[in-house]
Amino acid sequence: MINRRRAPSSQLSSEKKLGGHKREEIFANIIGAEVKKGIQKTDVEDQLGNKYSVKSGKKWQIFLYTYNRISDSSFLNILLPCLDAFPNDSSQYFKDREECISFKEEFIEREGREVGKLLTNEKVKKQLPLNSYISAKANLKECTSLISKQLKDKPFLHKFLGEAIFNSDEVDFLVVHDKKDAMFKIFSKLDVLNIFMKKFIPSVSKAGKVAEDYNVAGQKTLLCYKKENGSLKNIVEIEIRNDSPEKYRSVRFNMYSKDALKLLIDSLPSETYKDNILLFGSARNNIFNNL
Repeated sequence: MINRRRAPSSQLSSEKKLGGHKREEIFANIIGAEVKKGIQKTDVEDQLGNKYSVKSGKKWQIFLYTYNRISDSSFLNILLPCLDAFPNDSSQYFKDREECISFKEEFIEREGREVGKLLTNEKVKKQLPLNSYISAKANLKECTSLISKQLKDKPFLHKFLGEAIFNSDEVDFLVVHDKKDAMFKIFSKLDVLNIFMKKFIPSVSKAGKVAEDYNVAGQKTLLCYKKENGSLKNIVEIEIRNDSPEKYRSVRFNMYSKDALKLLIDSLPSETYKDNILLFGSARNNIFNNL
């Protein structure tokens, strides 16, 4: 049976937040700075007014924004059509989602899983012609294709990532706590954006393979990078979160930390500031000199 709830539990989310706050406090204590509480991008601010976003873990949630937050954005608002792909009425959407999944589950139970894998989307649509869950997936596929093309414009991608990761001019530095060596690794905003702009290749997701679901390609906007063997690997996944009425029509931007950190480290020289802090690229020149 398909897992109808894809989001992490509230307990797991709370544990991750607590772990993140602890790392922010450790970093702030090392550099004599202050932890900034709240939902803003800035986690730590030093005595000179430099602002830091502190990240850790296998996957970074860069943001989870509501419809209004996306609508009011300068560059992230290109994602608005993805939200408009879904009906305003969340109750109808969830009702239709349940109807679609139940239809496929019952078909598989009756005919067998191997036959169920051969059940096409066209046949499902004929049985459920006015289903908003089905139509939303088709609409979203068109939107992500257009957004992927827009993000191929490198100067625009630079601005888009700047608003996503740093809230444009709010944050000055990205700090990554690397579990491999327990080091805090600091990168300037400009270095991060320049490297990501150069390395990222926009794409869209392939169709899922869960037989009980209605699988359609293009449900996520992806940013990939080319590995040494020439293959592409996802590093950013931008998806519409509809797993609960409270989070209905929200945009989640996730980044895989191991890949992001590798791109940054491989592209920049570094130097040690303290035993547990490494400065990279231009961050070596303009942090801590006057602290």
